[in-house]
This record gives sequence, C-alpha cells and structure tokens, in this order.
Amino acid sequence: MRLIHWFHNTSFRFRASVAVIVLMLLYVGNFLFCAYSALPDFVHYFTNSDMNANLEWARGIVQQGWLDPHPYHPYNDWMQEIAPYETWVRWWGGEAVFQQSPLYAYLLAAWLTVGKGLITVHLLQAIGGVLLCVLLGLLANTVFACRRAGWATLILAGLYAPFYGYSWPLLRDMLGWILIAACMLLLTLMCRQWNCGTLSPLLAAAAGLLLGLGLLARETFYLIIPSALLVLLFKSIRRKNFKPLLFLCAALTLTLSPLILRNAAAGAGWLSTSNRFPENFIEGNARSARPASFFIPYEMGGILHRSAGQMDAVVPETLATHRQDPGGWSRLQFRKIVALFDPYEPPDNLSLYYLADISPFVRFGLPHWLIFIPGLGGLLLGIWKRDRRQGWLWIFLACLLAGLFFTTVLSRYRQSLALLWIPWAGWFLITAWDAFRNQALLKFSLAASFLLLGWWFCLQPHPYFRPVETYNRSTEYRLAAIIYEKRGQPDKAREALDRLREKMPNLP
Repeated sequence: MRLIHWFHNTSFRFRASVAVIVLMLLYVGNFLFCAYSALPDFVHYFTNSDMNANLEWARGIVQQGWLDPHPYHPYNDWMQEIAPYETWVRWWGGEAVFQQSPLYAYLLAAWLTVGKGLITVHLLQAIGGVLLCVLLGLLANTVFACRRAGWATLILAGLYAPFYGYSWPLLRDMLGWILIAACMLLLTLMCRQWNCGTLSPLLAAAAGLLLGLGLLARETFYLIIPSALLVLLFKSIRRKNFKPLLFLCAALTLTLSPLILRNAAAGAGWLSTSNRFPENFIEGNARSARPASFFIPYEMGGILHRSAGQMDAVVPETLATHRQDPGGWSRLQFRKIVALFDPYEPPDNLSLYYLADISPFVRFGLPHWLIFIPGLGGLLLGIWKRDRRQGWLWIFLACLLAGLFFTTVLSRYRQSLALLWIPWAGWFLITAWDAFRNQALLKFSLAASFLLLGWWFCLQPHPYFRPVETYNRSTEYRLAAIIYEKRGQPDKAREALDRLREKMPNLP
C-alpha cells in the first residue's frame, strides 16, 4: 500500500508533521480569537439554538444516567405557537425518543462528568478541525492515487473558512464531518485491498465501527449505511467472499448495541435516533418553504395536526400542499440546487458573517463558492473519465444530496458536501496544472474557462440569490451586547451595537 509506504518515508513524515503543526497553529489561533469574545457565553443566552439544546441535553444525561429515559426536547417559540408541549411529545413518539442522533450529546455529557469546562470542548473541536483536514488530504491521496492531489486537498481544507467557523459552536457538525470523511477513506481502502486480495479483517471491522458511530452522530447515515451494505454485498457475491462483509456487519451491530439496549430499556424504537424528520421535511418541502433559509412554513401546524406527526403521513400531506401548483415542488428542488452556487451562507445557530467579525481565519479564508466550482469540475471530470476509483465519493454524494434535499440548504448543512468538493477541487486543480505544464492547451483552456465561468455565475446578481446587503443579521450582535453588559463591559457592548448599526444602518 502506497499510503503506508509514504508514512515510512522520512521526507514525507517531516512534511506531514510540518503541515499538521501549521494546521494546529491556525485552528488554535481561531480558537483564541473566539475565546476572547462574547462567543463562549452564547450557548447560555441563545436558548432557541441547537447549541443550548445540546448543553441542556448533556446535563440531563449527567443527572439521569446513560439510559437518559427523559432526554431533553427543545420547545422553542415557534413550536409553542403550533401546539402545547404534550402534543409535540405525542407527535415525537413519546418522551423517551431522542430529538436527534445522540453521540455528540453523550460525549459532551462524558466531558461534563469528568469536571472539564466547556472551553476545552471548543478547543477539542478545533483539534477536530485539524483531523478533518488531514482525513480529506488522505482521502484525496488514496482515491486519486496522487500525492500532489492529497497535498492540494490538505491546503484547500486548511484554508476553508466555514471549517474554522463551525469548529467553534457546540454543534455535532464537526463530529459528523470527521466520521463521514473517515468512512469514505476506510471504505476506499477496504475495497482497494479487497481487489488486491489482501484485505485485513481489522480494516473491515474498522469500517463497520465508523459506520455505526456515524449513525449515532448523524441521521444521514440511515441513507449511507444501506447504500454501503448493498455495494459491499454485490462485491461479495462477485468475488464469492463474504468474510469482509460479515466482519463489517458484526462491528456495525456491536457499535449500535448500546443504542439498541438503551432504546429497548427506555421504551423507544430499537434503532430510533431522532424525532425531527417530520418538521424538517415540512420545513424543506412545503409550498411556502424557503430553499435556503431557516423559515417555518405556514403549513407546518396544519400538516402536523392532520398527520399526527407520523412520517408516512407527513410526506404525502406535505407534498399535497403543492396540489394547486403541480410544478411547485420541482421548482423548489431546483432552487435548492441553485442555492449550492449562492455565495450566501444561510445561518441558523451562528452566522458566519458574525464569526468573520471575530476571527480573521473566517473572514479571510476560502469561501464555499470558491471551492464549489473546482469541486464540481472534479466531479464532472471523474464522471467523464468513468474513474471507478471515485465510486465511494459518488455514493456518498448521492446520500448527502438526498439528505440535504429532505430539508433546507442552510450553511452548516451544505458543508457536508464540502467534504467531497474539496478533494475533487484539489484533484481538478492539479489536473489543470498538469495540462498547462504539459502544454495541453485545449484541456487547460477548458478547465480555466469552466472555473472562470462558474465563479462569474456565483458572483452575479441572480433572482434566486440572496442580495449581498441582506447577508448580516442582528441576533449575534444583540446577544453580544447583552453578554458584555452582564460581564460589566459596557464599552464592548456599545462597540457590538455600533458594529451592528454599521452593518445594518436601516435597522430600528
């Protein structure tokens, strides 16, 4: 295996060590900028956020034990306008059902149990950002069998602004991205070894472990796991060797056993990890839904009351809202696709534009649109070449896109696709550079034209794009002012409000 051979190469180890150290310095720098702002207290004051919900959930686990028979369920303002809490509990399927995949909340609870502060969780997430960049570099190196593509991917990931932004908040996204990247890497290595007839059972078991952890971290793995098992089943039949699949399934089952035991003891569905599908599906697919913003559709309450929150009834009820406009749902999905090109980063918990005011790493890092176009170029190039080495990337892309289209294209949701755009972008740029260096002017011209036209399209005013002057929101600045006032820092509170007036001069 070339990858293992390189790790034994002294020159490679030195450069890899330098790269990791540089990444550590960058992410720790971002952490320090955030730590010395109002951000550490946002989790306590932003009570309608997932950050606060994760903290309250973790505290409930500490108090009740690992069975967590009554997990925390947020009951936010918009939910109170629709139905009383008891009705929501009935729609969710009972008190014992988790509100989302529980791994992050349990890890947070474990950290609180050993008496460590939340600031260290933020620091650990910064280290997780470094790990994510390294995994993406290794993934590109493995998939494309090209060391330079691996280095290019590592550099792009290390400069990618949203990773810095989302390495701070107490959200499960960074954990989920790490597991997705690790799964793609191990499944690629597993099939590569399998084709060579040297597959290690430990590698297959490790892939099963990561798939199980992925399901405990993100609901998207409900799509990823069946897809992966189906591919591996066909491979097993073709090679007449079922041992790797059995090792993987055994590890997967063992990893999910704590969830199954807990749910059986608490009276929830054995593989239940979340109760949020109905509202998320309505939010992303009802007639009044907005494809790229956090907005509660007007039909939400009516659909939930008519369907009693049952998944099999929510889907047809939601699609029925387009009955008077048969093409409305298709246009809504098209607008979600267009939203992938939009430079705007729609916030729900923390706005990247506020984080950019706090951290220069977010402000000056590479934005999504700049990565998306070469990433799309890499995808199309791989399809054109019928490069089967990229098979797992295509499978994960299909699953992640399907998961994204169940709901809205918010900023932190579309970042899961960046786990694919960044490796593809690194490979595409290296391929374009090789064409230029080898004087293959037609290939280089096509690649350069694709990039320039794509970036030009992203930066043009477009009826489906959000106007630049509306990118900022007031929530974070108002919260910062409140936090600084309570800290006894009125000068900083005024500074936060002045900054808000500067960014939103028409705001009352």
